[in-house]
Amino acid sequence: MQPDNVLMGDALGIDLPEAQVDDQTLIEEKKMAQYSKTKEFKRIQTHCQERIEFYQKYLPNGAEVALDVRPTAEDWSVANRVIGELKLLMNMYEVATQAVEEANAE
Repeated sequence: MQPDNVLMGDALGIDLPEAQVDDQTLIEEKKMAQYSKTKEFKRIQTHCQERIEFYQKYLPNGAEVALDVRPTAEDWSVANRVIGELKLLMNMYEVATQAVEEANAE
């Protein structure tokens, strides 16, 4: 018996979607995964983490976040954008590594 709330074409409605990765994309993912194991990437990763920590403690103009400093909304917005971009950069390599591991497991 088929449940009433499934998408058309789903076998049971509980099947998870599977991402299909073409060969060219997989090659690029493999390159990123290999690079993420190098010393150079570890240095970049350390630098990004240091910058994230900086922007969590200091405003973009270098002023320390303290009780007597009133940051503007623009200062917080800029700091959060920088933090988000650095985290996104690091996440790209983590996702590539996971994709390669999943592709190798198949």
